[in-house]
Amino acid sequence: MNAVLLRTLLAAGALALPTLLPGRMAMAAGLTQINGVLIPHTFSLALREGMSIPLLLHYEKSDGVKDDSRIGHAFLYLDQDRLKIRRVTLEDNDDGARLTASIAGQLQALQDAPFDRQQHIRVADDAWLALDFRQLNLQLVVKESALGTVLRARSSDIGASSVDAVSSTLDYNLGVYDNRARASEGNTSSYLSLNSVTALREHHVELNGSIYGIGSGDENATLYKAMYERDFAGRRFAAGMLDSWNLQSLGPVTTINSSKIYGLSYGNRANSTVFDNSQSLTPIVVFFPSAGEVHLSRDGRLLSVQNFTMGNHEVDTGSLPYGIYDVEVEVVVNGKVVDKRMQRVNKLFSPNRGANAPLAWQFWGGMLRMDDWRGERERHRPAKDSYLLGASATGNLQTLNWALSGYSFDGNAVGESRVSLPVTESIQINLQNMAASDRSWSLVNSVSAALPGGFSSVWINQEKTQIGDRLLQNDAYNRAVGGSLNLGALWSPLGTLSASYNDDKKNDSHYYNADYYQNIFTGRFGTLGVRAGVQRYNNGSSNANTGKYIALDFSLPMGNWLSAGVSNQNGYTTANLAARKDIKDGPIRTLGANLSRAISGDTRGDNRFNGGGYARFDTKYSAGTLNVSSSADGYVNSSLTASGSVGWQGRDIAISGRNEGNAGIIFNTGIENDGLLTARVDGRMVKLSGNKNYLPLSPYGQYDVELMNNKNSAESFDIVTKRKSKLTLYPGNVAVISPEIKQMVTVFGRIKAEDGTLLANAYIKNHIGRTRTDEKGEFIMDVDKKFPVIDFTHSGNQTCEVDLDLSKAQGAVWVGDVICTGLKTYAGNMSSGESDHES
Repeated sequence: MNAVLLRTLLAAGALALPTLLPGRMAMAAGLTQINGVLIPHTFSLALREGMSIPLLLHYEKSDGVKDDSRIGHAFLYLDQDRLKIRRVTLEDNDDGARLTASIAGQLQALQDAPFDRQQHIRVADDAWLALDFRQLNLQLVVKESALGTVLRARSSDIGASSVDAVSSTLDYNLGVYDNRARASEGNTSSYLSLNSVTALREHHVELNGSIYGIGSGDENATLYKAMYERDFAGRRFAAGMLDSWNLQSLGPVTTINSSKIYGLSYGNRANSTVFDNSQSLTPIVVFFPSAGEVHLSRDGRLLSVQNFTMGNHEVDTGSLPYGIYDVEVEVVVNGKVVDKRMQRVNKLFSPNRGANAPLAWQFWGGMLRMDDWRGERERHRPAKDSYLLGASATGNLQTLNWALSGYSFDGNAVGESRVSLPVTESIQINLQNMAASDRSWSLVNSVSAALPGGFSSVWINQEKTQIGDRLLQNDAYNRAVGGSLNLGALWSPLGTLSASYNDDKKNDSHYYNADYYQNIFTGRFGTLGVRAGVQRYNNGSSNANTGKYIALDFSLPMGNWLSAGVSNQNGYTTANLAARKDIKDGPIRTLGANLSRAISGDTRGDNRFNGGGYARFDTKYSAGTLNVSSSADGYVNSSLTASGSVGWQGRDIAISGRNEGNAGIIFNTGIENDGLLTARVDGRMVKLSGNKNYLPLSPYGQYDVELMNNKNSAESFDIVTKRKSKLTLYPGNVAVISPEIKQMVTVFGRIKAEDGTLLANAYIKNHIGRTRTDEKGEFIMDVDKKFPVIDFTHSGNQTCEVDLDLSKAQGAVWVGDVICTGLKTYAGNMSSGESDHES
């Protein structure tokens, strides 16, 4: 029987009167008494058959039922005047309170359990069922110990691909460089890099290569990768040919030179499992006796406010800064602080895997085709083939993040490791080591620290590499130190000073530089700042080369920038002027120019006057930069870079000037001419123009896509279907979204019959709606540009049509006087005609 119906009858008093009857009279009347409520025979029969009622979770210290949350339902039935529960079914409640596994198991194990005289069923010491039969309200009353913790997921699988058809993407990068003094002297170089990925659902094949010296006599092509890959549900398998730069490994692999590898790899280093590394390693868990909010503060500054329902919940620390520090946690319920404590936040920055991610492993190997190599100390190794076998792993030990690789090739056994450890809130240490069986070893150390006060940071790096007699590498010994100092934290008018020093002890070279920037003025007319710097380079016994500069930078409204300054290099001083203009719309997005003139010192044959200009373009089909400049030695240098991508699926193919990823979406809008739409892709707004658009996206992603009108478009569109889509894309997947779109134009005009009589007070209609003309035959209505026809049905089944020319119309258009072809005349009172039309 329907529980709502029975509850309604109870509340309406249908069963209240029998409760006033003495027990014998009630029995004589065929009534059943349950907890002081007399149930008529009809409802008694319904209860004996059983009914399902909601199960609500109730904290024992809460008043009323306003904070109760539904966690499932129970099947209630009457057995010889005793109410029992046949079974309890729990429902998923991702955002609400969660029971402990023990309590949930005992609830689901209940079978034919009877209520006691207080209408209770004991589940455990800290949980019991309570039934209010008058209200048909079943509660699971719990103490705090019966509630589990709602933890935030640290990893999730993106699931199956949304694209079932074969599809492909192609990314290209083109570069051309020319350097010449006169038309007959100089040289030109060029390259074209292509990366193609063809996929069927989660399977894909990737080809990557480049062509160099296009159009020259020494043109050559190189294939870098030809690989099959399937990365799904946390497991990755790959096989094929790739170079050492593209070796897929979890740990460091630094001793394999630029060689081709023919082999395979398998492991759980999978992009299809997404790890959330933004959460604190030590979770912050808070208890809510009822719905409320938690406040997180650090040093008196409020960092986050979050809302939760009743129960134990892990607080989202994703928006908090990385590091190790304490935060103050306040739990607020009904405007009152019910709990307040300090909690440690421990957030490690691990770009690839979260702090709580499980051990990641991978096995890889195959044949290594090593190139001809010449190194220091007259060392030479001819090209040869060698077997390669290796394994890698990475994981976390509390705050320590580690990665290991072990592999063997060409008779060498090599082990490498990488360790990252935040020593304190401000200091981070990174160590990378390598050791090989030919007595080669390498040690790379780095320490970074944020000094107290938060206004400065320093870093120190050191590398020492000693190579034996088999690895194809050279010795190295480098040291570097640097840092930045925000002097404005000491005195607000000051700026920022950055400095670094590099010492290559093996080659006896030294380099240092220092830069200072200070904002001088910020106002309605723009920003004025000053930059100054000095660099000094010394290589062995050669003379030191020192350069100095100082410049004033003007940032003006409307994307304008201007810089003027002087510099000293190679023994003479130069005055410099540079300007840049950013353009919001159009194919040209940035225009820039620079001029320099020697004003003192001996130029030693260099040109005293030089300059150049550049333009950055971003079109629907390609993006890049064109640059032309003159150099001090008299040569003119010009370069062109361009990039883009192509997406293909079935009969659909489209091009884009973007190439941010090897997956994407083709939008078949069907819009003619220069019509604009906007696609919101995970909050990012993308302009769609014309009939077909391709948007490249990063693979292994889940995307929410919504189509809408463009605020800068004069035209209005009614998106009938495919307004919203949810997509999961793997490499090579190209989804096609073909929405049904009505391109709307608001039409104003006056309609007449063929003899010129006005269609006054007449109902006219089109493909999407209808309207009524006024006494002058004037009308206003929305028309779909694909069906620009207005028709009218006259009494006597006389019909006529107006075929509008809206090919160039946008937004709203006055069409003037139009003739309804097929209607000879329209005279007299047309009320009957209107009636016929409406019918």
